[in-house]
Amino acid sequence: MAQSAISQHAAALAGIPHQPTAADKSQPALQPGYRLAPVKVETGAVSTIAYLPCPTWCDEDHVIESVRAVEDVMHRNGGANVYVPTFGYGAYPVQLHAWIEADPVAQNPNFRAAHISVSDVTGDEGAHITPEMAEKLADDLIGFASELRHMARTVRQANLSAPSVGLRKVGGAA
Repeated sequence: MAQSAISQHAAALAGIPHQPTAADKSQPALQPGYRLAPVKVETGAVSTIAYLPCPTWCDEDHVIESVRAVEDVMHRNGGANVYVPTFGYGAYPVQLHAWIEADPVAQNPNFRAAHISVSDVTGDEGAHITPEMAEKLADDLIGFASELRHMARTVRQANLSAPSVGLRKVGGAA
């Protein structure tokens, strides 16, 4: 008697080794706050995709931002930026950037743990701060913003009451 298509298919699958499922406890469990993320490792002409635990706050694309070794994976998020415009002659506007990062294989436990990095546009390493340091900085920046608003009111008032006098250079270049 001929076998049905379903029983033939089931027989063909009998030789395939067991594949883990979501309920399979033989796989290592991820810590809460982590997900398994693909990481592209490029060594010379060889490119490999590995899967590593990645914090849920990390928005770095570890495939686009490939590494030369798994140990080189850093976790970062986009963060926040402040740009100070200018009408002056500065080489570049004042910029301040802050983001969360962690280096899972760093020797220093402070760099291994999630922390906040703050830097300017110069490309220097900048500052690495704890949550407590970030709270203090935020309080200082709120105070700075308040003083900045006070200065804006003072300058606005000064410009309203300033006499409208044209200035000319005397002697020298125009």
